[in-house]
Amino acid sequence: MDLGLKGKRAVVTGGSKGIGRAIAEGFAAEGADVAICARNADEVGIAVATLKSKGVNAFGRALDVADGTALSGWIAASAKELGGIDALVCNVSALAVGDNADTWDKSFRVDMMHTVNAVAAAVPYLEKSKSASIVLISSVSGFEVDFAAGSYGAMKAALIHYAKGLSRQLVGKGIRVNCVSPTENRAPATSTGR
Repeated sequence: MDLGLKGKRAVVTGGSKGIGRAIAEGFAAEGADVAICARNADEVGIAVATLKSKGVNAFGRALDVADGTALSGWIAASAKELGGIDALVCNVSALAVGDNADTWDKSFRVDMMHTVNAVAAAVPYLEKSKSASIVLISSVSGFEVDFAAGSYGAMKAALIHYAKGLSRQLVGKGIRVNCVSPTENRAPATSTGR
């Protein structure tokens, strides 16, 4: 499949495993250069090696996205390494399900503020792109009350709202903003007829 991404430059938070890894590998498979970050240096190294094996430039750094200074530094280093940024994917979540001070704090610092800080750091680079895009990864829990009601669901809902506002603010700069809300695939319940 040719999605027109050959030669583009994408940065993905949380790109060493799960959804983020699949996104990074999808970009690389289409010929885009990719930068990733995650907390575990060994996992970042393995993911970067896999991305490079697809024939693209890949860059990675271990960091905690809740550290705004480290996150901004990684965005700047990624732009330097890749020669700019065409796409930013904010994927990291604290996965802090619950309704206590700790889960609210983790959800706010990781899910929400990592996204706000990453966008702020990336916009100056995205403004120079002819095909700039920001994708925020939310969750179905952001618009449905489910097992994750509380801090997780509320922050995912906030990301949806934030993306809508960003899309209006950045359209004049030629930056497209979307929010994706994945859900878990579940097999339908079956009956044995007994």
